[in-house]
Amino acid sequence: MSEDGSRGGGPGNRPSESGAMSPTPPAAMLGKYGLAPSRQRGQNFLSDANVIRKVVSAVGLSPDDVVVEIGPGFGALTFALAQAARHVVAVEIDAGIAGAFRAEYGEREDITLVVGDILDLGFAEVAEHHGVDKLVVVGNIPYNITSPLVRRLTDERDHVARCLLMIQSEVGARIASEPGESDYSGLSVVMRYHARVRRLFTVKRTCFYPRPKVDSGVIEIVFERDLGRRSDPDTFEAVVHAAFGKRRKMLRQSLRVMMSERGKTASELEEVTGIALSRRGETLSVEEFDDLACALVGDGQGGARV
Repeated sequence: MSEDGSRGGGPGNRPSESGAMSPTPPAAMLGKYGLAPSRQRGQNFLSDANVIRKVVSAVGLSPDDVVVEIGPGFGALTFALAQAARHVVAVEIDAGIAGAFRAEYGEREDITLVVGDILDLGFAEVAEHHGVDKLVVVGNIPYNITSPLVRRLTDERDHVARCLLMIQSEVGARIASEPGESDYSGLSVVMRYHARVRRLFTVKRTCFYPRPKVDSGVIEIVFERDLGRRSDPDTFEAVVHAAFGKRRKMLRQSLRVMMSERGKTASELEEVTGIALSRRGETLSVEEFDDLACALVGDGQGGARV
């Protein structure tokens, strides 16, 4: 991954009255530099100033924060984030867009432009380089990388404090849904094992250029160490995967192989956890999955919570 610092102040760009750089609109940038949005990469550029202010406000940055921005595009969010934080590391996979960004805005001390894939970014190295324990991650996320990105961020939770992600509405619902909701999924449960997750607001498709076919939603993910989880993460994920892999089946059926492998019976799990295995996985909370994972291992910690 290559890096190039980008300092604002290219021709035709002036700081706003608040001191933030005023980015060139995406349609103008595309035309000026002979670029076209990539459908394969899901390039829809945020272009609504009100949404930009709302996103930056929701992140709640301090002057000491270092932000990793995913997909800065032509800087719609970048300069507003840089004004609120100490530094922004903007990761752009499209070399053409990154080149236009550099040509348009020049160099800027509070923004580092990284050309490469966010999935390859060394979060620990970025945090160490900027002298912070944890980073704040913000971005407008294409549909095709949402799941691997969320998993990568979860893996990097020792170096990421929180994330504010703008993603397709239905994907956001799947990540942030509660037990019993139609969008509740294995991903919802696994995320809540490691983090506090909530939906913040919807962003209409009219706020992007070019206009996508669906609206987006903004979700917040806050990684916390002390969420009261008692089970091993790998066992927890295996239980969740089994429960949602056979979504319409009762737990006594979907967990049958795991129970057999560990010498457990349905009645034993029910007695230890207080969870009826006639229920289906989509009705269980993260705490109940946690109890089941503990009981399957038989580590003495799987009793019902009080």
